[in-house]
Amino acid sequence: MRERLGPDSVRTGLLFQRFEQTADGVRARFLDRSNGHPAVEDADVLVGADGIDSAVRTQLHPDESSPTWNGVHMWRGVAHHPHVLDGRSIVVAGGTPGAKFVAYPIEDPTSADGDALVNWVLELRHRSGHEPSAPPPEGTGRRVTAAEARAGLSFWQLPWIDLTTLAERSSAIFEYPMLDRDPLPRWSFGRVTLLGDAAHPMFPMGMNGGSQSIVDTRVLAWCLARENDPVAALRQYDRMRRPAVNAIVLANRNLGPEAIIARAEAHGGPLPAGQADKIATDYRRLAQATAAQVNTRPSWTVQHRVTDPAR
Repeated sequence: MRERLGPDSVRTGLLFQRFEQTADGVRARFLDRSNGHPAVEDADVLVGADGIDSAVRTQLHPDESSPTWNGVHMWRGVAHHPHVLDGRSIVVAGGTPGAKFVAYPIEDPTSADGDALVNWVLELRHRSGHEPSAPPPEGTGRRVTAAEARAGLSFWQLPWIDLTTLAERSSAIFEYPMLDRDPLPRWSFGRVTLLGDAAHPMFPMGMNGGSQSIVDTRVLAWCLARENDPVAALRQYDRMRRPAVNAIVLANRNLGPEAIIARAEAHGGPLPAGQADKIATDYRRLAQATAAQVNTRPSWTVQHRVTDPAR
């Protein structure tokens, strides 16, 4: 990225404080964590991609309530482990949120019988009930000990994974509450907009948190490339993305595609023919990810005309 954008294009260690808009730009104010001094950056647009506790979102929507919590904690770790099944498999075991284990590789094994980095998540229900509530008072990112992880994983018996090894080999295991926020009526304000979890934090159902953030980025880039007016570009991006993603946020509160697992568990076995397919297809359609939607949607690639013959 630095090679393509320049050595000064990526800066770290800056804590966002606030922004101000002018007629022809936006000024962002930061605190430089390395020396405690203020820092200022001027730009054409400001994109708040600073997560569920976005400070940009807070300035845009100062009266918004806290995130909602569904009572589930997620323990997350990464460990080297002999590859699972074919080495590219995703394991989703369990039923409703709070009683689920997920694991998948995040690198290829070096050999057929070698180890690979595996990302894993164990969900635990903090208390009974499914009604959204305020976030837990202990906050996010608590360090989970290996002994705690072994105890939590001891309830699971999965023939393809050595869960004890997974817990002991994880360099760090952290606890996060499963949070989302109510959908917003607006993301873009003049030259400032939101993206990813800052715009639409959602419960992790159907792997749409990261996926939709990638789509956000592509659509935003497409709008900025096609519009000379940044304000108009951000307004178009808002119109194109917000309604669809807001619908996914609400669907994920009702388990999204993982309703298949919950209903099968309640049913005591496989669902009647066609029911699982309907749940999955309806969710894919909502996420605009059916094969027909993806294959017939116009491209988001912008063809730039080169005016300099030397280029």
